[in-house]
Amino acid sequence: MGTVAGSIREQIMKNVQATLETITVENGYANTLRSVQRFQQGGQQLSAVPVAVLIEGGDDVDLEGPLAGSYSLTSRTLTVSVVLIHRQDLDTDARSATELMNTIIADVQKAMQVDHTRGGLALDTNEAGIGEMDVEDGQPELVQTIGYRIQYRHRRTDPTIAG
Repeated sequence: MGTVAGSIREQIMKNVQATLETITVENGYANTLRSVQRFQQGGQQLSAVPVAVLIEGGDDVDLEGPLAGSYSLTSRTLTVSVVLIHRQDLDTDARSATELMNTIIADVQKAMQVDHTRGGLALDTNEAGIGEMDVEDGQPELVQTIGYRIQYRHRRTDPTIAG
């Protein structure tokens, strides 16, 4: 028996993680994400930064879902937060905290639109907005979140089959 790929939702999350893992200077980006992690209740590994932490949000169902032949489809919009964490090193980087974070945000925005269909699993990927920078004076960690809304469909009777 072959391996089960999982729900379309899970496959989309794996695609988002793999997409963000391509953010490296070698691939033409301004920064290299040292780690892209799914949210862990026990905490995240932050020894190497910048880090992107993916947090799955709500998954709204469109009750007016389309039909495809004899298969009824469920249309959904998944919200995903990309939490960017960086530790500013003033000894090696004289840029302001906002300038530094803006370069990382731009890299994420660019990468997420390389394939807005998430490998054919989604109808579209849209940015929902950027939150305020969360920083405490005197603390080296910079935190900022980019929200995304990913529209996708699956069979109403089987969430592992894309529609």
